[in-house]
Amino acid sequence: MTYPRSFTISSRFRQAWAQSWRFFYVTLRLAPFLVSFLRDRKRFLAWGNPRELPLAGHERRARRLVDTFAHLGPAFIKLSQILAVREDLLPKLYAREFSRLLDQTPAADFSYVAEIIRRNTDSEVDDLFFNFDRKPMASASIGQVHRAQYRNQEVVVKVRRPQVVETITLDNEILTTLMAWMRPFFERHYLYRGFEVVLGEYKRIVAAELDFRLEADNAERIRSQTPRHPRLVIPRFYPEMVFDDLLVMEFCEGVRIDQVETIREFGVDLSQLIENLLEVVFSQLLVHGFFHADPHPGNILINRKGEIVLLDFGMTDELDPQTRDDFLGLILAAHNNEYDEVMRKLHLLQMVDADTPEAALRTVTETVLGLRHLARTHQRQVQMAVEELFEKTRILHHLQMPRQMVYLLRVGTLIEGVAIRFDENFDSITDAVPIAKRVGLRTIARIVPFGTAVRYTAEVMADRVDAFLGQLTQQKNVALARNLVQDVTRWLKPALPASPKTITLPPPPNSLPPVPQQLKSES
Repeated sequence: MTYPRSFTISSRFRQAWAQSWRFFYVTLRLAPFLVSFLRDRKRFLAWGNPRELPLAGHERRARRLVDTFAHLGPAFIKLSQILAVREDLLPKLYAREFSRLLDQTPAADFSYVAEIIRRNTDSEVDDLFFNFDRKPMASASIGQVHRAQYRNQEVVVKVRRPQVVETITLDNEILTTLMAWMRPFFERHYLYRGFEVVLGEYKRIVAAELDFRLEADNAERIRSQTPRHPRLVIPRFYPEMVFDDLLVMEFCEGVRIDQVETIREFGVDLSQLIENLLEVVFSQLLVHGFFHADPHPGNILINRKGEIVLLDFGMTDELDPQTRDDFLGLILAAHNNEYDEVMRKLHLLQMVDADTPEAALRTVTETVLGLRHLARTHQRQVQMAVEELFEKTRILHHLQMPRQMVYLLRVGTLIEGVAIRFDENFDSITDAVPIAKRVGLRTIARIVPFGTAVRYTAEVMADRVDAFLGQLTQQKNVALARNLVQDVTRWLKPALPASPKTITLPPPPNSLPPVPQQLKSES
């Protein structure tokens, strides 16, 4: 259809007017906060001493800022989710306020949902689906989901919200402009550099979440990782029903991983569940390098079988092999209190500036690792001691958090928080490192000296033998003895790298001797 020229000009004028009004409105809502933060640096914006704002003032400003983000819509809600985990940039008070901002918005009318389905499939809702629930299960800033039956299977239908692409695209331009305005005031400040990284990461994430085809591709990529953990469940997508604004996937039963009491009622072995979760995470990080990067409790479900169900694959990330090696090396060095190696890995991972004073970095490294043994019983005291240490050494200005490390930290924080609710004696290093060694044994054998690889292999073998013998004693199940031999053989066979020094292991004996006490103590 050809429209009159006057109609085209009128449409363009309305679009330009709407964009100008949105820019003016967003700037008007955010300007008071920008001025307030500038006054914290210089009381009179361009000169003067820093302004001292009392704690109550920070709390009030944080609440108002988060409320403003919620009012401004989906782009700012998504940005807040990233800011909530960036405690390396934001004071904890502000990060906590951002974390309370739930991604929930009123649902679009069912007529819009039906139109999206009709436009993509040339079919009516009732012709494709049976028992389509017109009331959504959930409605977020980018999409809403409905229960239905498709090809005699229980499914979830996800639909992108109206006008969300146009709104987020415009708001991204506005945020970029506001950052440019702030550059003359903060260009050399470490916080400004950090926020530039956050904004770039936010744009990358939100672009992926707007196209549901990318979410389906990400899920399939994780599903195809081999070996995949036997307790990991990834919903199946229906390829013929995957579009940029519509997708249909398998419905999976389960409860959020933070619903601890309900999971207890399932009769799930909570210790084994945490071990399975750590194995899933370390497998994605250390073996495959491609991982789910949005692990909030709503995206991890536990079903009655104790299986781990992963949802929402719009946010993923990838570690290149060298970063994987360096990250694993950092974990092992921290576990072994190898301060020089920890500092070297921090530099290789670009977590500290190249000009960071070595003396200050060493002091911080040795002190933080030395406080580790107090973390279980004096967590708040340890946190205060570390914050005071950062303040005295002024090391914070030299610290930075690359994009991938942010999501590794987010994954670790979630697991630790859930694990402590399951087991109050859980320790994120002591309990997790043996699992990291077991899952990443091939990588370890490649990056550490040969003798160290042999020692780690023996430790892994001792851990597995000890675990199986413990189960054998408790359950008196003869079949576990056969599983023991198979499990140990499977873990040891690929452990050492192929080289002239490779040790040929003898075939497993029919019966395993008791584990030496010395080997137990080393593990």
